[in-house]
Amino acid sequence: MKQFLALKASAGSGKTFALTVRYITLLLLRAKPKEILTLTFTNKAANEMSERIYHTLLHLGEDEAYLNEIAKESGISIEAILLKKDALIKDYTNATLSIFTIDKFVNMILREFCGYAGVSDDFEIKEDDIESLSAKFLESLDLQSFDKLIDFQIYEKKKYSSLFDIFQNLLEKNEDIETVDVDASLITLQKKAVLDKAYKIKEFILNSPVASNSAKNAVDFDSFENLLKRGNTWLGKEFASEFSYFKKCSNELLEEFFQETKKELAIYYKIRAAYSLGKLFELYRLFKEYKKSFNISKNYLHFSDISNLVYELLSKKIDKDFLYFRLDSKFSHILIDEFQDTSLLQYRILQPLIEELLSSNEFNSFFYVGDTKQSIYRFRGGKRELFDYVSKANPQIEVEVLNTNYRSSKNIVEFVNNSFINLPSYEYYEQHSIHQDGYVEVLEDNALLEEEKYVNIAKKISQLMQSGVNSNDIAILTYTNDDVLNIYSYLKKMFPTLKISTEMTSRLVNQENIKALINMVKYLYFKEEIYKENVNAILGKEPGSELKIDVDIKQKSVQETLYNIAKVLDIVDENIIRVIELASSYKNIVDFVYEIDKLETPIENQEQYGLQILTIFKSKGLEFHTVLLVDRIKQKNSDKSSLLFEYEGVELKNIYYKISSLENYNEEYKKALEKEKSLNYEDELNILYVALTRAKKNMVVFKKTKSSVFDLLDLKVQTLGEIVKSSNLTINHEKSEKVIYKPLNLGLQDKPIQIEDDEKEYSLYSRYFGIATHYCLEMMNEFNEDSLNRALNLTKSRFSSYLGDSDFLNIRNRVLKLLENEEFINLVAKGEYDKEQAFIYNGELKIIDLLVKQDERYYIFDYKTTKEESKEHEIQVSHYKNALKDIINSSNISTYIIYLKEKESFLKEVN
Repeated sequence: MKQFLALKASAGSGKTFALTVRYITLLLLRAKPKEILTLTFTNKAANEMSERIYHTLLHLGEDEAYLNEIAKESGISIEAILLKKDALIKDYTNATLSIFTIDKFVNMILREFCGYAGVSDDFEIKEDDIESLSAKFLESLDLQSFDKLIDFQIYEKKKYSSLFDIFQNLLEKNEDIETVDVDASLITLQKKAVLDKAYKIKEFILNSPVASNSAKNAVDFDSFENLLKRGNTWLGKEFASEFSYFKKCSNELLEEFFQETKKELAIYYKIRAAYSLGKLFELYRLFKEYKKSFNISKNYLHFSDISNLVYELLSKKIDKDFLYFRLDSKFSHILIDEFQDTSLLQYRILQPLIEELLSSNEFNSFFYVGDTKQSIYRFRGGKRELFDYVSKANPQIEVEVLNTNYRSSKNIVEFVNNSFINLPSYEYYEQHSIHQDGYVEVLEDNALLEEEKYVNIAKKISQLMQSGVNSNDIAILTYTNDDVLNIYSYLKKMFPTLKISTEMTSRLVNQENIKALINMVKYLYFKEEIYKENVNAILGKEPGSELKIDVDIKQKSVQETLYNIAKVLDIVDENIIRVIELASSYKNIVDFVYEIDKLETPIENQEQYGLQILTIFKSKGLEFHTVLLVDRIKQKNSDKSSLLFEYEGVELKNIYYKISSLENYNEEYKKALEKEKSLNYEDELNILYVALTRAKKNMVVFKKTKSSVFDLLDLKVQTLGEIVKSSNLTINHEKSEKVIYKPLNLGLQDKPIQIEDDEKEYSLYSRYFGIATHYCLEMMNEFNEDSLNRALNLTKSRFSSYLGDSDFLNIRNRVLKLLENEEFINLVAKGEYDKEQAFIYNGELKIIDLLVKQDERYYIFDYKTTKEESKEHEIQVSHYKNALKDIINSSNISTYIIYLKEKESFLKEVN
């Protein structure tokens, strides 16, 4: 095993495989799980990594690829590895794992050293209340500081909210720069100096016998502001003669006046930029100090606050030895996934730990993996330059490239190769495929520029389904959440019975039914017609349509009001139910009307299976049998940020305050702008690369006829190969009895939690608790206490973000009571059993918690953690029994509900 290694892993090249092999190799080389710090970027990725390692250990020997690679990396024979298998599993499941998101790891550090940072150890982590924070900051300013803020806003023509955004941006980057205190009077003096020189140009042109009227109009200015406005066509030229209207009358004298004016303008812009940056940072530092005290008083921190505090702690107040002592662990090995998305601040926090490993003579190692082509989070601070910087700054780190694609078929891989390999200044290694065939189609879609934008997407879905592609295998990738919502709404109208799943982070209040509900409430409250017409537009009704709703919004509770309105409008769905649940937090309808638009809760989607629609950003790390990739519908918003950060590699070189035309007079600023433009171009290429590498078998690209993002790759209309049919035979259609449920995206136990009637409350906590209990039972290899303890450790690792220690103890006690149940143990003791047994029946996916076969008889067990027994539970397992009876053609089936309660666990047989 190479001690220090960086892997450049292209899409589908086995990054997770490499990480898993590395981790297990370290275990074989006697590293303790607690000492292996493994960092990822999402909770989902961290959970998947711990599970992947566990399952690989559990099935070690069944997959030759894993076994051979682990043997190669560890230098241990296959026979010796298999002999150590049980011990490895025991050590791993009983250990406290150090597999975290970077944010969670940084949070752990602050929790241990909060006293040194001056914050309470029970602080909350949440988003800033921008409205409250900005208002309180204004109140905190003394008169002199308040005047400076107002003067800056007026001078720069900026709203306070825009200024506040700049402060937030600076906080997240944690960058500072030395500024100069420039007196505003210097700007006034320099404007006069510029005008003095510019008037010479004006006088020369007006007195020139050959000057055209156009030339004279170009110098029709009487103030500095008018000069910049009139001169915007000629002041940026290098020479006066380059301006067509000045060409006839140009001579050495005019050129002399022109160059003198430009020289004075350059001085003006230098003073102006220094003044603006200095005043901005003076205000920012006031805000930064205030925000610290505000956070302490409210006992909460934003993630950026936590990172800033931890960086300050590690760089100024605590050393590595003390850090390890307080964390009760010394990390001898560090593994980092998706390294290209690491921010500079995150790297600076990790840097002392990494450098210690690199300089140590002990058994230490450092490994990071990523792909700079998949760096699409620069807007969130991701710094792809770090990947090469770290390896070049530390020559002991070896760099390897993984360029065999195990995901996509040959035609897709070759299409991607041809699209990227000849791009100038873009690092791309040719990919090799191990799969044959595949289908690629690039089509120009005129409809994307018209009213009914998605008609051809619907037609293509229909065509694919007729060609043997299961709609459950199709994913539509878009650029924005708005596109996801719009395509979802259109397809639901075109295919009413088709299940469609959306992966998005759009706010709940942006969903169509929710917008209709909110506007209806506001119409009933304010009696203003605009809200009624909004409802008509959203529901597809003619303008002026009557909306008869007899609801007393001031007498009923908020929840009852919302439910009654939604019923009348016939818009009840999983998102409406979610809003009704959340409405309990509003005191009355007045509170709801004025506060609901601030709700940050994301949209719910009731389907866990079916055709998927998601943004390209959400698709990163995922793969799909068939991908429909949709062009950017709306043009990308222009960059309106006020600051330009220029880096030399990973070191901050300068911060510029953006001023119109500054690039014409400041060469360094011009180069910084060009560098930023180049980085934006690379961002767009990376987004395209991620999008084009998600498909396994089929990919269809919908390209606009003009202003297409695919023009960056010069994609032409083409078709490669033939459509590959699905091997997945499940049927995608809506159940006749629609059940509303809420997916929690927690991996193996993403089981729907049914709402049995509108009156029952089922809290988010209860859902997590139930799913964690199911997960614990699923992870048990045997029904005994040792296996329970191992499974519980895995459950803690996965659900610690949602549940506390007392909850895990509660789960253990409930499962332990089940293990003490003689009836249950007798039924499973001598049988063969499968957990989470999935099967398709009448086009529906069903999942049995535990299926046991003993002799020739089958036993179905369904776990329940609810307080009450329900007839619905019996109906559910009866469905399982009838389905299994038809599948195996046997009546030798017994069905049981296992109620896992706090005081007892018991079986209830269902006939």
